[in-house]
Amino acid sequence: MKLLISLILLLSVNTFAKDITPYKYIKASEAVSDFVKVDDTLIIATEEGIIDIYNLKTDKLIDKIVLKKHKNILGDDIRSLVVSVDYMDGKLIFIVRLLNTLREFYIYENHKVTKILDKSHNLALQKIKFVDAATVMMATMDNALILFDLKTKKTIYKKQLNLASFSDFTFSEDKKYLFTSDETPQISKIEIKTGKIVDIYNKANKRDIFSIDYKNGLLISGGKDRRVILYKTPKIYKMTKGEFFIYSVALNPDATMAAFVKNEDSEISVIDTITLEEKYVLKGHKQTLLKIYFNASDQLITADEADRLMFWKLK
Repeated sequence: MKLLISLILLLSVNTFAKDITPYKYIKASEAVSDFVKVDDTLIIATEEGIIDIYNLKTDKLIDKIVLKKHKNILGDDIRSLVVSVDYMDGKLIFIVRLLNTLREFYIYENHKVTKILDKSHNLALQKIKFVDAATVMMATMDNALILFDLKTKKTIYKKQLNLASFSDFTFSEDKKYLFTSDETPQISKIEIKTGKIVDIYNKANKRDIFSIDYKNGLLISGGKDRRVILYKTPKIYKMTKGEFFIYSVALNPDATMAAFVKNEDSEISVIDTITLEEKYVLKGHKQTLLKIYFNASDQLITADEADRLMFWKLK
C-alpha cells in the first residue's frame, strides 16, 4: 500500500513568529521534578522530597507534603526526589526515588501519606498516572507497563515492551489507549484494559524518542534526531525540526497547535499543526526544559530544572 506521507522540513525560523514572555510565575519549594494541573489544583513535585499543592483560583498554597529525611552515603540528611505525580478526586499519587535507584509508590489522601509499594518490590518506577479513581498505570525505567488496582493493592498485569529504556507515555482522552515511547524510534499504541499492542508508529523518528503527547486524534513525538513528528496514523504524518534535542512536546486540547523545545537556549516553539508555521516563540527559561503543558487552547504552563513554573498566554 502506498504510504500517505507529508514531509515538510522547516529549516529556518519563521521571522513572523511572535516572541512571548511569561505573564506569571509560581515558585516551588525546591527545584521542580514534575507537575500536574487538574481543574484549579496544581501539584508541583520537587527534587528534595517536597510536594506543593496550589489552588490556582485563589493563587495560594493550600497544602504541602514534606517527606522524611534519610541519610545518604556520606551521612548527610537528605530527602528523596519525587519522580512523578498525578492527582484525581482528592487523591494524590507519587513515586519517590531511593538512593539505590529503586522507587517507592505512595498515595496522599485526607492529609495522610500511605506507602503502597516499597523497595522490596524491586521496581525502578519512572512514571505514574491515574486511569480511573481505582486504577493506575505505571512505567518502569526498564520499559515495563504495570496496571495496578488501588483497592486490592495488586498488579492487574505487567507487560514488558522491549529492552530499551522507557521515556514517556500518554493517554487517549477516553483512556482506552495509551501511547508509550522509549529510547528507540518507535511508539506503541496499547489497549489499557488488556495491555495488548494494537499499533506501532515507527516510520518517521530515526533515534531515541524523549517526549510524546496525544490530543484529538493527533500524536506528537520529539527526540534525539531533532525531529518533531505529528502522526495522524502510523503511516500519515507531518514533520518539522528543532535546532537541538527535542526534550519536551505538547499539544493543545483540540490539537490545532503544538509546542516543543526548539534549541539549546530552551526556547519553546509553538506551531500551527496544519501548516507547521511557527506562530510564537516562548522565551524565559534558562535551564533544561522538563515539561510543557497546555492548560487551555491558548495558554501553557512550563517547567525547567529551576524552582518555579512559568505561565504563558498566546496573544
